[in-house]
Amino acid sequence: MSAGDGEKYDGPVTVIGLFPVAAGRQDELVDAINATAEIMRARPGFLGSAVYAGLDGTRVINYSRWDSVTSLEAAQRDPVGIEHARRMFEIAKPDPTVCVLRAEHFPSA
Repeated sequence: MSAGDGEKYDGPVTVIGLFPVAAGRQDELVDAINATAEIMRARPGFLGSAVYAGLDGTRVINYSRWDSVTSLEAAQRDPVGIEHARRMFEIAKPDPTVCVLRAEHFPSA
């Protein structure tokens, strides 16, 4: 969601990271992501996160929700968070994207 009028969007965002991971290293990656999440939980603007492990053992998906782009960018500059993220990136290289929620769907009543 970009502002066509030149204004920078600074509302809620979700970061979705897809990590292709070598077979046998999925649990190690999940542990590293969880350790990083423990650091990020205390950062202003953090709203929550989740980690999904692919059944085939070769993918992990992580998402984290932030109250604003500004909060996310501040967390990404945090030295402690950077050090923890390095550990994740030593195990697998993510393909992250920053997204804006456009719709949610739930079971009908």
